[in-house]
Amino acid sequence: MLLVETYFIWFVCYSVLGWVYETILCSTLERRFISRGFLNGPYCPIYGFGAILVIAVLGDVDNMAALFLSGVVLTCSLEYVTSWGMEKLFHARWWDYSDKKWNINGRICLLGAVAFGSFSVLLIKGIHPPVAQLIGRIPRNFMHYGSLFLFLLLLADSFYTILSVSDFDQKLKELSAEIAGFTDGALHRYAETLKERVGEKELHEKISHAYERFRSRMNAQEHRMLKAFPAFRSMRYNKHLQEIRAAVKKLKERNRNH
Repeated sequence: MLLVETYFIWFVCYSVLGWVYETILCSTLERRFISRGFLNGPYCPIYGFGAILVIAVLGDVDNMAALFLSGVVLTCSLEYVTSWGMEKLFHARWWDYSDKKWNINGRICLLGAVAFGSFSVLLIKGIHPPVAQLIGRIPRNFMHYGSLFLFLLLLADSFYTILSVSDFDQKLKELSAEIAGFTDGALHRYAETLKERVGEKELHEKISHAYERFRSRMNAQEHRMLKAFPAFRSMRYNKHLQEIRAAVKKLKERNRNH
């Protein structure tokens, strides 16, 4: 039992470190604060699972090249399976590397592979030994009740998150049906006529209003999800989701200019 609790505490630690890394990286790239992670708390479980997988399988590997390459295979496999699983469960793509060179189905890419392989080496050779030593000093009773509390916290967060976003795809479906009436064919009706600009403005305003109604129906978890994953893409209704995002962006730019 103590071994299981120890591994679980390691998992939580590396989930938190992964959240810190992702949040700093994405906030820097987007130039605004983004709290990353599918769940609400400051942790990214995929990093915790990846770290535990690397520690359990590669903990005794001494050769740096072998450690790097094996780390690439393990972590990229985990990322690919996680992306595929979440897509099947929620009908959405949470991250997409299609715009990166040397990617596989947009789920993993060469740049990420190099980063995670390097992290694997750093984890085994630098980070984990002092972390394991520090956690090993935690009193047994505190370890037992602390791991139980963290497990229940993660479990509750997971259930809440899944329930909160389970009908998000249905909301997108309803939004798509709503805007299809004035989107499909509307641009063709106005194209190449003197009314083109007026038509585009009217269309963008209608889409914007539909989007605002859609946002008003979203719960706090769904709002946080879209903010945390700017590259979020619906596998069923992405066309209309991107249309309303583009329309809202154009309206904001127009309002700023005026």
